[in-house]
Amino acid sequence: MTQQELNILIKKRFDSLPKREQQAAAFILEYPNEIPVMSMRELASLAGLPASTMTRLAKSLGFNGFDELRSIYISQVRGQNNIYEQKMAGLVAMKEQFGNHTLAIDLADTTIKHIQSLCDPRQMDVIVRAGQLLSQARKIYCLALRSSFPIGYQFAHVCSYFRPDVQLIDGPGESGMMNIIHGLSSKDVLFVTNISPYAKKAISISRYMSNQKVKIVSITDNASSPVARISDEVILVKKETNSFFDTLTPALMVTEILIALLAANTKGDVRSQVKGTEEKIWALGEWLKTT
Repeated sequence: MTQQELNILIKKRFDSLPKREQQAAAFILEYPNEIPVMSMRELASLAGLPASTMTRLAKSLGFNGFDELRSIYISQVRGQNNIYEQKMAGLVAMKEQFGNHTLAIDLADTTIKHIQSLCDPRQMDVIVRAGQLLSQARKIYCLALRSSFPIGYQFAHVCSYFRPDVQLIDGPGESGMMNIIHGLSSKDVLFVTNISPYAKKAISISRYMSNQKVKIVSITDNASSPVARISDEVILVKKETNSFFDTLTPALMVTEILIALLAANTKGDVRSQVKGTEEKIWALGEWLKTT
């Protein structure tokens, strides 16, 4: 049985299930990414149910136990090593069937909906708390590797207008790692973006800094992702579109909100700091005067 076939089975039998098993079934349908990476007890705890309910649900669906049901989700993950290649076929098929305009509009509309989901009150509460944590930091480190790099770079670049203590962990060779192995403090905060497929080095650096008592604010796509599990504040973003690659736009929107919150809550004369930075950039001739 495939995951898609299992989802159809759950939906077909949903109304006939006891109330608690319905809760478990609804949780599985809503959070399929958590199933292969968490234990049955952890999943039940997240769903607010006894672990035995997960077992009863599995047996109601015709499985010998929950592990047998869970194996379907694990098999799905193992088959996703070439997920971009698989999505490419769907992208081409959509273009052939509906045309370029429909493809482009669907991509834009999906991304807009992902951004709108950030306005959910619970989501915004997390973003505001993350902004407060960053504003209280002695020093802020930014970490974003591979496709997520633009997120970390934008945060560090804009924040440098008013906070000289923001450092992007980057550099050729191992210079990025060398920049953080000395002088870390429990008063520091790591701002990390780690979206699947997860960059291994970002995970290892985050774990190292967590072990050094550095607080962590993360942008990720799954509450059970490796970085999310060690973070003090986790901001979840949606990334799936009809394209073969994932959108970074919601993550970038979160970054811009955090920058605004950080600027508004930084102590001192932020206006003068921004003005001074602008004047120096003009003096260096980095910007083109249009008037």
